[in-house]
Amino acid sequence: MYKRKVLNEHQIIFLCARLEINNPLYQKIRKLLNSSIDWNKIIEISNRQQTLPFLYFNIRKLELQDIIPQDIFKEMKNRYYANLYKNIMVEREILLILELTKQYGVSIIPLKGLSLIQTLYHNPALRMMVDVDILIKKNELQKIKDILDQLDYHGCTKESPQNQYQQYQYEISFSKATSLNQFVFIDTHLALARSRPYKINLPYLWQRAQEKTINGQKLLFLSEEDTLLSLALHLRSHTRRLTLKFIVDIAELLNIKGDKLDWLYITKTAGNNHIKTCIYFSLYIARELLQAAVSPKVLNGFCPNIIKSILIHFTINKYNFFILKKWQGVFLRFLLFDRPLDFFLYLYRVSFLERFVGRQR
Repeated sequence: MYKRKVLNEHQIIFLCARLEINNPLYQKIRKLLNSSIDWNKIIEISNRQQTLPFLYFNIRKLELQDIIPQDIFKEMKNRYYANLYKNIMVEREILLILELTKQYGVSIIPLKGLSLIQTLYHNPALRMMVDVDILIKKNELQKIKDILDQLDYHGCTKESPQNQYQQYQYEISFSKATSLNQFVFIDTHLALARSRPYKINLPYLWQRAQEKTINGQKLLFLSEEDTLLSLALHLRSHTRRLTLKFIVDIAELLNIKGDKLDWLYITKTAGNNHIKTCIYFSLYIARELLQAAVSPKVLNGFCPNIIKSILIHFTINKYNFFILKKWQGVFLRFLLFDRPLDFFLYLYRVSFLERFVGRQR
């Protein structure tokens, strides 16, 4: 009987995409590195999946660099430090924004990459970021725009922020050119996710936020439970182009904070917002690819019916993750709706309300 096997190159990427590597994993990585592997494939996939910094970090930490070609290790090193430079620059920009928000009396909450660097990874070189996402309050929109204008940020469209939010009900993007032809992109959000099909209702999100001091500045961050919800919703919005980076975020949150999470709150909130299957997939895929610390009891608490769970496992797994076809992402998105009714409401909203009604405004 044919037994499926994860390619050696894929195994190396999975095993190195984490913060902590125990001795059994170390021995496995060492054995794989001594086998016949295609390093160009590893670099290409790791770069596309935005986990190349983890690869360099762990190979260096485990002192295995002598096993791999030196030109490959040098390329990884260069990309690692390029990401470090970029993220330090972004952090500096956020601190400037934060100073002005205090003067204007407004609050922001960083989401995803920047937030996780500060609360989870504690190493700005590890997490790659395309842009910076911040959560804002609707009644403080104009003040946020004034702050960004003052710092030479420009809207990425010619529409006014008010019109953009009326149309999209979710985010506005701003950009700024810095030295050496670098750009910083800021995405301001009114909610954690678009209405797909329902508006995400987290009435106490701001009250649950936790204050931490970063470089002498006090900054709000989502609670750990709301962070997990946010990451799961973000993963749902990228089913057509799943990226390992986002799954590493979820896996490390579970590994570090999982036993302290308020799972009752997460379960209740997921049920109220019709995203239990979305949470299930996030937990499943983090465990499937990266052996994240998820107990069967917790996973089963979000598990959909047996047919849907089998289809999810068949559609996305460790054997096909790096070779996914477009249809698999589309089918997965369909599977993540809790009910058939949710799917039809989603089609109505996307195909009619957003595309037709939005254009009439």
